[in-house]
Amino acid sequence: MKILKIKDILIKTHSKVYEPAEDSELLLDNLVNVKNKTVLDVGTGTGIQAINAIKKGAKIVIGVDVNPYSIEIAKENALLNKLELNRNIFFFKSDLFKNMDEIMDKLNIKKFDVILFNAPYLPTSEEEKLEKYLNYAFDGGIDGRQVLDRFIHKVSHYLEENGIIQIVQSSLTGEEKTLTLLKKHGFEAKKTASMKFPYEELQIITAKRG
Repeated sequence: MKILKIKDILIKTHSKVYEPAEDSELLLDNLVNVKNKTVLDVGTGTGIQAINAIKKGAKIVIGVDVNPYSIEIAKENALLNKLELNRNIFFFKSDLFKNMDEIMDKLNIKKFDVILFNAPYLPTSEEEKLEKYLNYAFDGGIDGRQVLDRFIHKVSHYLEENGIIQIVQSSLTGEEKTLTLLKKHGFEAKKTASMKFPYEELQIITAKRG
């Protein structure tokens, strides 16, 4: 366990939680306007995107993750950054949207203005799987789309009519596949930022209601 400073955010790491990397910073740098908006951070990890959204003026931010260790460390990181936990920033365990109806009822939230998702996007074979909890952050199934496609199929149910979603993915996952699936679900989507590496391109896909 160590403490990192990423941009102006302090992050305590955990051995069973995805440590913020280039993909995290790409979203930090290209976050849409969240001022006075209600934000959902899916797959919150250390909570870095949720914390950034509050620092950028979001009204309420909820971070969810299937990894219980993530929820513990995200709460610690909110406090580390002097945020008022359970006033305007909240963290709950949920496998994507599985527990969202209950969470939203509890907090009297109808829908979200912005939904963020740094997806587990790596194509992963059985031999490449990692330790259970850390594996959640990386494993996108054989084609890298197993979790991302589930997210896209459900996200519109939780998004305001004029809402925006931002997805972090890899070119290995298939840019056109994501854009096509989003269009099928009623979104206008485009790649709004990227970071190139020798073996892949990290991408931000930003989508609005069509």
